[in-house]
Amino acid sequence: MKVRSKAVASAVLSVALLATACGARLTDAQRAAGIGALTKGGTTGSTGPTVPGATGGTGPSVVPGGSTGTGGTGGIGGTGGLGGTACTSGGATDTGVTANQITLATIADVSGVQPGLFKSAWQAMQALALYVNSNGGVCGRQIKNLLLDSKADATQNRAAVAQACTSAFASVGSMSAFDDGGASVGQSCGIPDISAITVNAARSTATNVYPAYPVGPNYFNTAWGTYIKNTYPNAIKHAGFITLNAGASIQNGNQRIKALTNLGYNFVYKAQVQVLEPNYTPFVENMKKAGVQLIDMVSDYQSTVRLQQAMERQGWFPEVRLWDSAVYSQKYLTEGRTAVQTNNSTACSVTPKPCPMLLFLNTAMIEEAATNPEMQLYQTWLQRAAPGALPDYFGIYAWSAGRLFLKAAQAVGGKLTRKALFTELKSIHSWNDFGMHVAHDIGAKKEANCALFAEVKNGRFVRVSPSSGWTCVGSLMKT
Repeated sequence: MKVRSKAVASAVLSVALLATACGARLTDAQRAAGIGALTKGGTTGSTGPTVPGATGGTGPSVVPGGSTGTGGTGGIGGTGGLGGTACTSGGATDTGVTANQITLATIADVSGVQPGLFKSAWQAMQALALYVNSNGGVCGRQIKNLLLDSKADATQNRAAVAQACTSAFASVGSMSAFDDGGASVGQSCGIPDISAITVNAARSTATNVYPAYPVGPNYFNTAWGTYIKNTYPNAIKHAGFITLNAGASIQNGNQRIKALTNLGYNFVYKAQVQVLEPNYTPFVENMKKAGVQLIDMVSDYQSTVRLQQAMERQGWFPEVRLWDSAVYSQKYLTEGRTAVQTNNSTACSVTPKPCPMLLFLNTAMIEEAATNPEMQLYQTWLQRAAPGALPDYFGIYAWSAGRLFLKAAQAVGGKLTRKALFTELKSIHSWNDFGMHVAHDIGAKKEANCALFAEVKNGRFVRVSPSSGWTCVGSLMKT
């Protein structure tokens, strides 16, 4: 697969940004607004279930590239780049590390304003632990999950990071809408933070943070915007943009509008909607009057569904509906039904038809797992750890974060310390989790500038372009 990336989702989350000061108590509306910025129950700091892992357990030991490894005391075997020379435990070498165990914290929004929002991050790290432990651990040490609920709240995120600082060796696979809450705490305590995706500027720029998807406020992925510009040159002259009216989503939306305008987009309609806006009919009517031919939106998938349902009820479809990775969810398909599909009806405003519903991604597609060994590996162990769980975009990057930790930890060897892990992370400048996503520069904290495009047909996501891999055009735009 092609690598170089920012791709798809990145654009949505593509940015970081703003939210409230660390530790501030947020209203439900503000918390929901933080969720919008991504598009990109439990007590504070509660510990989730620990996944047991039996050393030497059976099960697939498929490694990247389709090679087969046998595991053993030295860790994961095989030829996928994580095998290496066998190593043995160096004893209790740092916080959260004993002679036979490494505790990894995963902080995610699981309860709160949008229950289950990033539960897939927990599940992915449970799967990663089960996989690693069943194949001998990391230099003989088993991984123990410490699952902490940040509840889409900056204060809860801060508390969870504080607990991780003293109870875990590293924070791995974390995914929180208000991750800035614990940014200063994590940096002060020096815990390695290999988040799935960072959302707010304070977290993405903290010196202890090296996420699997290093999206940040300083650069904007232009690959997807350039592709749309080249493919639908008329539509970009009549663009519309909707964003949630609160929190980080406002800054995210402003950054996107500015970057796309620099690419030649002309926005004839811009609007902000309330976080839980129930009626999108007036917005659709106003877009029709303004002559919108391309609509983009920064929000959670639920808001995007409500907008598209209003379009369907009014029988109006602009030339292009363009969403980011936030909609890449089975729930989006289930809730949106016909409203979220590419439209071929007479209501389509252009000739020839159809009017596409496009989303851009910077990961491999779950639907194409048959040709992606790493995606197969993730899904196999996800079902073992959490039977019935659905793989999703955030779970993919949480799994990648776990694999990134594994790569760095095995390079360190038996004498595992936080300082040594940071040294390894800083040296990794091309990480695509063996074809799971585009290749990001981890050490420099720069995402890639690539994307693939998919649409919804017959109730499922299907690839549109390119035929394989990702489209990599242009370069990151400094913002």
